[in-house]
Amino acid sequence: MALQGLILVSVAWLAVMATSLIAPVLPLMARHFADAPNAKELVQLTIALPALMVALFAVPIGLLIDRVDRIGVLIGGLLLYAAAGLAPTLLDTLPAILASRCVVGVAEAVVMTAGTALLADLFDGPSRERWFALQTGSATLVSIVVLALGGALGEVSWRTPFFVYALPSIFAVLVWRLVSRPVDVAGVPASQEPVVDGGWSALTAPALTTLLASVAFYVVVIQLPFLLTTRGYAAPSQIGLGAALAAAAVPLGSVLFRILARRSVAARMAISFALSAAGFLLMAHQTGYAGTLAGAFINGVGSGLALPTLLTWATGGDNAHHRGRSTGAWNTAFFLGQFLSPIVFAMLSLAHGAETALRLLAGVCAVAFVASLAALYRQGRFMARRVLDAKGVSRCT
Repeated sequence: MALQGLILVSVAWLAVMATSLIAPVLPLMARHFADAPNAKELVQLTIALPALMVALFAVPIGLLIDRVDRIGVLIGGLLLYAAAGLAPTLLDTLPAILASRCVVGVAEAVVMTAGTALLADLFDGPSRERWFALQTGSATLVSIVVLALGGALGEVSWRTPFFVYALPSIFAVLVWRLVSRPVDVAGVPASQEPVVDGGWSALTAPALTTLLASVAFYVVVIQLPFLLTTRGYAAPSQIGLGAALAAAAVPLGSVLFRILARRSVAARMAISFALSAAGFLLMAHQTGYAGTLAGAFINGVGSGLALPTLLTWATGGDNAHHRGRSTGAWNTAFFLGQFLSPIVFAMLSLAHGAETALRLLAGVCAVAFVASLAALYRQGRFMARRVLDAKGVSRCT
């Protein structure tokens, strides 16, 4: 079982590869296609389009995998990912490359939704939480490796990093040979489980909270290099150290998730949003190098706590019959947040400046913190009433 879990966690790293691998060669691509109209803007879309496609297609794909063989869909998604990812090694026009990146995004939606659903099928309870924490916490560390790999391969040619997209075909073979179809404790295939439908309404709160947490998470991921540059810390070594420190905070947040394993979702999210708000405020008011990185680190710990908490929340209410829908909704919210984050920050910065934008984001996280505390209070009152009812004590009104 552990090997299957590792394979499915590794499959989720492909979401990082979709963006981080080619980020270092974007300037080279822009130079190569300099004669094309709006080349710089179109080249930047090669990063944004996959996330947008995941946001658009994750829910329909989730509904699909609730009705057909998940492993077959996952293998097909991995092969499609490899084919579309390799395409720019042969394509010679920007529109064709952008079209291939759209297909990469659709394949990524398949891989992330089916892979996460299978992970939730194969494990439950604390074991599932550990695998979710490993999946979300390890991704940022993998992104550092992938960025370095993309930069090294880019020294040869801007096309060279795209050859790494052959890797998903290897994952397809591993899934085919080593990942078993989920069964329940009675040995009945998961697709034959009784239908327990919490409805779309049960996914609204985790999806909206995930959207907010994702926007906050990617503000640091995307904006930290620009923020350091404008504050006078533009040396590549300074930016690289800052990005590495912020990325290392996310796995620490996953460790905190495990430490707080006995706490409710509301309690974990209250702590997460408190950390995010504190991190944004520190980044806004401490404009020195150390202060900026300290704020980014605190924010990263909050995000590392939030992501596995939200994924567990989203997938915890349904059985396997509807788990594709749950993971699809979560992926839609998370990747929509990734797509919207630079847009939201740009709009706030243009109107008010970067520091005020960070303060506003801190305020939003603070409101979410208060909402989480209110939910925690309501849960406490509900549990107290249940205890009183169990003891036969009349309820006061």
